[in-house]
Amino acid sequence: MVSLVMIAELFPELEKLDNEQKLILARELCEEAVSAVDESMPSEAVQIIRERVSHFMEHPDSGVSWEDLKKRVLEDG
Repeated sequence: MVSLVMIAELFPELEKLDNEQKLILARELCEEAVSAVDESMPSEAVQIIRERVSHFMEHPDSGVSWEDLKKRVLEDG
């Protein structure tokens, strides 16, 4: 799996985006990813993902950082 740091390094112009533009980009990427799996995922799962993405877009501070999530997962493992 390619890490997010590596992807960001491939597109240095992402650093020039302000926070609002980054959130818009994140929403667009999530919507595209969800639509790509719509056919292979149960509709209930797709709906849950869409609701969670929508909630995050409205409340971006409600999420956790990748580092915090990774730490929690590794501690629980």
